[in-house]
Formats: sequence, C-alpha cells, structure tokens
Amino acid sequence: MADTLSALSFGGELELVYYLGAVHPGILLSGEYRFHKHHSVDFFGAALFSGDYFELGVDWRFFFRGTREDDFVRLGASFVSFEHFDKSYFPPRVTLGYGRDITFFKNASFLCRIELNASYIIGEPLTKKENDFSYREAHFTAAMNIGFYLF
Repeated sequence: MADTLSALSFGGELELVYYLGAVHPGILLSGEYRFHKHHSVDFFGAALFSGDYFELGVDWRFFFRGTREDDFVRLGASFVSFEHFDKSYFPPRVTLGYGRDITFFKNASFLCRIELNASYIIGEPLTKKENDFSYREAHFTAAMNIGFYLF
C-alpha cells in the first residue's frame, strides 16, 4: 500500500481517551509527511470536547507490512495544556501506539487509520475533584483513535 500513497497527507481523528475512570471524547487534526517507505513524521493538535486539555505534538511512525495493510508503531512527544488549582500547566507527554492504515479501494485518495496508544504525562498530572477535600490524579492515559486522511 505504501507505494501508492502520496508523501503528504492531512486528516482528522476521533479520540476516545481513558483516564481518571472515564472515557473523554475529543478530536485530533494532523499533517503527516511520509519521507520513506517505512517512516513518517506528523505534527498534530488535539482537544477534548470537554475542554479538559489541549495538546500539540509530533509523532514518528515506523510502518511495516501487516496481513493486508500497513501496520505501524508510533512514538510521540507532545505538550499538554490544562488548568489545575487555577493555574495553567503545559507538561510534556510521551506516547507509544500501534495502529493500521486501511485503504478501502485500490485508487482511493483517502485512508482510514485505527490506533491504540498509551501515554505518560511527565510532571504535573491531570486531576479530577472527588469532593471538597480530595483530588484524583492521572499521569497515564490510554486512547483509541479512528480517523480519515486525505492524500
């Protein structure tokens, strides 16, 4: 599949992010450059619909041939922006993911991307107020992304 794709693609994904005992939906917009048959880099921005956090980052993907489509491993670095105790924070985040790019038609100019990933926020954690006296914290998040990319 990689030989038929354009080097540059743009798209968006629906994110379902799990942290602090709940699933939080959001959207991710990305521009990706595939500079080699097995490697790509992309710049992305993401936001949760709840407004809990915003994220800007860069990903590197290593593609390999799956059973019928291109599978990939993703390594990402980003910064997450959120508020906690009326202060703004912008801690770094690292992400490891696995996914698959699927083209539905041989000459299609779009693909579907499905991915599972895990992330760790370095420094200040995401928080949720439990009651007047306690907060829950999360450094780890897990997510499932489903999106479409045009090339």
